[in-house]
Amino acid sequence: MPAPAELRYALQWGAHTGQARLEWQHDAAHYRLTLHADVRGAPLWQQSSSGGFVVAGLAPERFVDSRRGRGALAANFQRASGRITFSGPRVEYPAWPGAQDRLSWIVQLAAIANAAGQVPPQVALFVVDGRGVGDVWSFVNQGAVVVDTPHGPVLATHVMRQPQRPMDWRVDAWLDAQRGHWPVRLRMTVPRAGMVFELQLSTEATSP
Repeated sequence: MPAPAELRYALQWGAHTGQARLEWQHDAAHYRLTLHADVRGAPLWQQSSSGGFVVAGLAPERFVDSRRGRGALAANFQRASGRITFSGPRVEYPAWPGAQDRLSWIVQLAAIANAAGQVPPQVALFVVDGRGVGDVWSFVNQGAVVVDTPHGPVLATHVMRQPQRPMDWRVDAWLDAQRGHWPVRLRMTVPRAGMVFELQLSTEATSP
């Protein structure tokens, strides 16, 4: 697992620009991961994932997605019953080993790359959001590319997840091995809808 860290990113969400802060904390038994996104100094949304660890890596227990002007949505990984349930829709999925939420997949992917010593050619993760949508995200290694950052050029590994349906997310992440395979850039788009969510590293990772 990556060491506890706090990373700050420049944010683009549609027409909005702002800042985002990713906080990762863990001990031998539990973890908490939080993403705060602000626009013009005001909170836009917050996502949080908390849980523990198993042989397959992160084992989320609860994911919460809170957005300005909307109520919070949650996914609950009920390990005792082996199901993933949601606060809103009456949808359930099996809690497969290695299943992740819409935030924890970032750390799980970094942990897999750290354990392998490099980003594997392909990594498949079952990922759920807070609205009851779950799908396999298959990340394919696109090779090394140079990414410009405020701290200079970074040689990062580009991985891409292709959308499976017309209104599905395409996910591109550029992972830096020198930073524990945290993304120096993350871009999620729904091309048909013109939706864009992008993070670009703005400050070096610090201990929380």
